[in-house]
Amino acid sequence: MSAATLRPARSGRFVAALDAGSFKTVCLIAALDQDGRAARVVGVGIAPSQGIIAGNIRNLAAAEAAIRAAIAQAESMAGIRLEQIDVLLNGGSPASRTFAAAAQVAGNVVTREALDRVAAAGRAHATVHGRQILQLETLGFSLDAGPLVADPMGQPTSRLAAHIHAITADAPAVANLTRTVTRCYLAPRRLIPGPIASALAVTSEDERHHGVITIDIGAGVTGISAFRTGRALFTTTVPMGGGDVTLDVVHSLRTPLEEAERIKTLYGTVLNAQSDQHDVFTYALTGDGEGLEQRSTKADLARIIQSRMAHLLHLVRDQLANAGLLDGNAARIVLCGGGSEIPGLQSFAEGVFWRSVREGRPEPISGLPPLYASAAFAGVVGVLRAVADSTAVDLPDARGADAPKGYIGQVGQWLRDGF
Repeated sequence: MSAATLRPARSGRFVAALDAGSFKTVCLIAALDQDGRAARVVGVGIAPSQGIIAGNIRNLAAAEAAIRAAIAQAESMAGIRLEQIDVLLNGGSPASRTFAAAAQVAGNVVTREALDRVAAAGRAHATVHGRQILQLETLGFSLDAGPLVADPMGQPTSRLAAHIHAITADAPAVANLTRTVTRCYLAPRRLIPGPIASALAVTSEDERHHGVITIDIGAGVTGISAFRTGRALFTTTVPMGGGDVTLDVVHSLRTPLEEAERIKTLYGTVLNAQSDQHDVFTYALTGDGEGLEQRSTKADLARIIQSRMAHLLHLVRDQLANAGLLDGNAARIVLCGGGSEIPGLQSFAEGVFWRSVREGRPEPISGLPPLYASAAFAGVVGVLRAVADSTAVDLPDARGADAPKGYIGQVGQWLRDGF
């Protein structure tokens, strides 16, 4: 279908999701039902990523070309021309913090002015050190250091504190991503942190209520999120992923990158089997031995992969332990992302975390090709889920509005305009 025959997407009828990752760039277009949920995927597009390292755009022109290619495929399949798109944020080190923003209350009664002052203090604290707010949730208010209350308006106190959970990212990384999307003649409408999107795609509402930890092992970055009582309690990333496994194979076996990826895909495992000592495969050498073939065993390859995955999972465990999420908490761990598809990783991870681990796959959406229902596409599918659940951030518009809104459990709208 030629570009001339594409029709603009009418507002409210379609939603589009973009995942510009370190390995692949994916665009999904879905038709919405009457409740505003992604009911049927009508367009898909995928292109090899360029100019992106560990989720961060390093070469705008190269990243733009990949994004344009993926979007063009999806638009052609859907027969529409997109005007805006919801974007997955992989880079920028998204991370969450919980803190209290306080202010003295003139007249000893909570007024709109007092709420506005606390809101300003909260925003200022969340955006220190060049961070940009992605999501905000008010957990409650305390009056004179008392217990949390939901609505303090009109109540007596000399000091008002708002307890806030904020997810922020490095502002330059956010700017690079949104600028690149804008150069594709699209308005980046909403921004969804990768760890949150992945969790929405591969966990159930019941799991997120009772407690679940999601580990999304991408090509260049691993996202971590923890949910309980239906809300995100913790979000962070580790700048390491499945691409590091491939590089280890490159260096250990002295083979080209594409050959290393092939070897990992065909023979990679973290399982130990006696037969692997004798299961031999051949591969091409690089460097001084370029053009020659070498032999290795699945056991040797498994040791290479085990070393890297053990390092990665221990880094994740340290992050979770430091946040107190492994103490007396039986929350199940869910693995997703392309790096999680290495055979045996589920049981390998159980040995690291000492708790139940399962593989996470996105719940299918009508029209979604089977390939896109794999763990490797959890993030982009999760963007569609996030938009339906209002778990997204409205990005700045041309007039300079810069406050986010929307979040599971309702974002603190007071942070923009008070009560």
